[in-house]
Amino acid sequence: MIKERLLELPDLIAEKKYELLILQEQLADLQEDMSKWELIQMDDINNAVDDKGKPLYSNDAKRKAELEKRKQTDEWYTNRAKEARELNREIARKNIIVEQLYNIQSNLRAICRLEGNND
Repeated sequence: MIKERLLELPDLIAEKKYELLILQEQLADLQEDMSKWELIQMDDINNAVDDKGKPLYSNDAKRKAELEKRKQTDEWYTNRAKEARELNREIARKNIIVEQLYNIQSNLRAICRLEGNND
């Protein structure tokens, strides 16, 4: 029983780590898209002028505040932010599972050493 379980665990760990990798790649792609959106918004904010040609957002604090306002009110961005939070949660969950599998593997090996049992 223990030997069979020990032989199964490496494949199970590899499978979970691959699932984790896919989620991490999805998150990286999502974060890249969000960063591009932010850059476009910052460019728009930095170039915004009033009817007299003066900058609408004259200092860094005002520009940052406008960007945050846009992040909170833009439907596309808020949906991506929600998706990123969900991916982060799923990545954390998968990491816990992988850690648990490693712990099980370690415990089973320790039991085998203590008992001198190979089955």
